[in-house]
Amino acid sequence: MKRLLIGLSCFAALSVSAQNREIAFKEADWKTQLATAKKENKLIFFDAYTSWCGPCKMMAKDVFTRDSVADLFNSTFHNVKYDMEKGEGPGLKDKYNITGYPTYLFIDGNGEVVHKIVGSMSAPEFINEASKALTPENTAYGLAKKFNGGDHSDATTLAYLDALEKAYENDKMGKVAKVYFDKLPKESLTDENNWKLAVKYLNNPSSEAFAYLFANRAELEKKYGVNDVNMYLQSTMYMAVYSVKRAYETKGDIANAKEIAAAIRKIQPKSTPDGKYMFAQLDLVEFAAVNAWDKFIGKIDAISNDKDFPRKADFIVGAANDLVTAAPKKNIPAAKKWADQLEMSKPELFTSIQVADLKKRILNKQGKVAEAKAMAAKADKLRKEAQEKGQMTPPIMND
Repeated sequence: MKRLLIGLSCFAALSVSAQNREIAFKEADWKTQLATAKKENKLIFFDAYTSWCGPCKMMAKDVFTRDSVADLFNSTFHNVKYDMEKGEGPGLKDKYNITGYPTYLFIDGNGEVVHKIVGSMSAPEFINEASKALTPENTAYGLAKKFNGGDHSDATTLAYLDALEKAYENDKMGKVAKVYFDKLPKESLTDENNWKLAVKYLNNPSSEAFAYLFANRAELEKKYGVNDVNMYLQSTMYMAVYSVKRAYETKGDIANAKEIAAAIRKIQPKSTPDGKYMFAQLDLVEFAAVNAWDKFIGKIDAISNDKDFPRKADFIVGAANDLVTAAPKKNIPAAKKWADQLEMSKPELFTSIQVADLKKRILNKQGKVAEAKAMAAKADKLRKEAQEKGQMTPPIMND
């Protein structure tokens, strides 16, 4: 282990003009990869990517091909990569709860994650993050053992929060941040150091500390600027709504989700555009949870007729896809109606792609396979058009 860690410094310091090596990925089914890594006594480096992920392509082109990176990874890890939308990918995505791309996992021979990295970064940063997998007591997984064992010291808690933030473990980070910030004196929360920490880690509206910051927005705006304060508070609330939705969909921590939903409804003014959007999303989550699809459909019909509803097309597309995924087949015509309405409104190209994907899913759900294939072809054509224009495209909606 010492030789490996010393080697990391050498790899990081290495500087050569020619870059002619790259990470070598092994091809095999997942069961075989695990067995091979265990036999070799190596950690698995697992690259979770998608074909449409720009940062994934950048990492593959600009970082994986650096000699310092290639030499470290090829000598230290058993390297594998899986497209999360093909083959074994979707199953592995669910198994390891992969929600963003690129995600890089370091997994032992028993299939347990010891370290996780999310997002693109420079070669030196990537090497530094990889080194943490060799000392797992300093990763989110190692620090979790200390924190859950009762060590809530500032040093351990802040190190754990930092590791969770880098691993994109937002739900866990919210729970830990609540413990840390709720024990601080309320009047200290607006101090510069605590404010910076809150912006980075405090993403839980059910925290008393967050409620205090939300209520004292005016003071924060004077100190730190309207834009920065609004961005933090607004993004935290929207991400919390998403976390509630995800918890119900994945049958996660429902008690925590209910607590967060109640906090959002308590502190967010309902009459604002943000309030309308958030409350409507929470309503749909709660309707779907008890199979109240008539209420779900009625809510979207009302939103369709509300000319002032914010980001209406995006909201309806999302709701329609949720209905196609979870509702009984008899409710599918409602989703088709909304898709037709959106198509007739002559939306921008991004939304047109979403609508084509939605219609493809509807047709497949109705058993109209040939029509679904034609709609998938239309979606592909629209995606190519967007790419040629340099425009963003939405993720492909799978059936």
